[in-house]
Amino acid sequence: MKRFRSTSLTARLGLLFALIATLTFAGVGTYLYQSLASQLESHDDIELLGNIGLIRHFLLETSSVQDIQDDPHRFVDVAAGRAGLIIILKSADGKILFQNHTDHGALSTLPVTPANAVPDKASLGRWTLNSKLSARTVSAWGALHNTQEQVQIIVALTDSDRMALLGAYRNEVFAAVFFGALLAALFGYIIVRQGLRALHAIAKQAQSITAQHLDRRLDVTAAPRELQTLLLAFNDMLNRLHRSFQRLSQFSADLAHDLRTPINNLMVQTQVALSKPRSIEDYQTLLASNQEEYERLARMVENMLFLARADHAKFVLNKQRLDASHELQRIADYFEGVAEDAQVRLAIDAGGTLEADPILFRRAVNNLVANALRYTPEGGVIQLAAQTFQEGIAISVANPGIGIKPEHIPLLFDRFYRVDDARSGSTSSTGLGLAIVQSIMMLHGGRVEVESAPDAMTTFRLVFPLVRNHGDLRQPDNAHKINH
Repeated sequence: MKRFRSTSLTARLGLLFALIATLTFAGVGTYLYQSLASQLESHDDIELLGNIGLIRHFLLETSSVQDIQDDPHRFVDVAAGRAGLIIILKSADGKILFQNHTDHGALSTLPVTPANAVPDKASLGRWTLNSKLSARTVSAWGALHNTQEQVQIIVALTDSDRMALLGAYRNEVFAAVFFGALLAALFGYIIVRQGLRALHAIAKQAQSITAQHLDRRLDVTAAPRELQTLLLAFNDMLNRLHRSFQRLSQFSADLAHDLRTPINNLMVQTQVALSKPRSIEDYQTLLASNQEEYERLARMVENMLFLARADHAKFVLNKQRLDASHELQRIADYFEGVAEDAQVRLAIDAGGTLEADPILFRRAVNNLVANALRYTPEGGVIQLAAQTFQEGIAISVANPGIGIKPEHIPLLFDRFYRVDDARSGSTSSTGLGLAIVQSIMMLHGGRVEVESAPDAMTTFRLVFPLVRNHGDLRQPDNAHKINH
């Protein structure tokens, strides 16, 4: 079975064609053979019954039993026209008056049809001769002319001719099955090989798609209709792979760029400090500056670790039922000092409950509030709101400012993406905050929405699914959590 599975599809289909042809020809040949055998047997039965009627007619023209023995030529003529036909005439006392074959062996006991009745197929019987041949046999009484005497007529027809004909026909059927299956396999192989050329062409196209040529696609229009759906799905998969590969390449480049800046700062500052003896105050300033760079690297590594775990690990969230107003007020209190320094005010308009991991929820909203504080002008108001609707509950963070251009919005959640390229070297941002927000929402089965326009309000909305109607949502204390 394993060897058959490893054979080519062309060979498999060719063999299947041969098998189907063999079964079809064998079935048709068997049907025709049985039909011919039945027709020949029926023809022999009709001939036997017809001979009974013919011999009865000759007997009516015969005056006595002695005339049968003296002039048997009429009965000989009946048997002469048919090979394998046996005719026996017996008197009422069992004496054989005429027979055209003497070496036929003992006659089987047969029902004898009366002289005034016409024998039918129910009167037929079987007789096995000395030569082991089987013969269809019928027996009936026949009356002589103007006498009360009757003669028993026995007519038998051996199966030899019929079996010889059926044997020759059977051989022809076997030959037809064999050569038909052979031709079906051959032509099936050729037709399938011709039909599978499209697959070979597709395979050659697929071989040309490499990591350096992920932009190539399979030609759907040249493929058979049955394969077009498969090719469309394959091309869609290639599109996803191409996008993922591009994001991975961009991620690697951005990661190298963002790591290079703090590392270069550390190297340059250290080299300058080591170029000549410095005072204790200079070294303390250097260490403080280095500490900032180390903290930036630590935040970057922590954020990348979180994103990697969120993408590839199956952790159980510690979901709880949270009061939206209480949670947003808690976050506003946390940012109160920073907001006062930036001369920005936080306003809360919230109600309802949501189902979320409290630590991840706070981290997501914190990232949005931190971004809003960074881009809100002095005197502006950041609005924190929670609104319940049919689909779930939406937590929104809205702030005034310069806004976000439409071409930037689809890329906001890409890792290391920054709208303002001038801030790429800032220690205040790693370019991973919004990517973390999106990962947190995906873990909760929710989504992030953005609405913004230049010089207008910018709103980030976290949509959480509707709270299930049950009691305590807390997971066991030993449940796996993501390292926050």
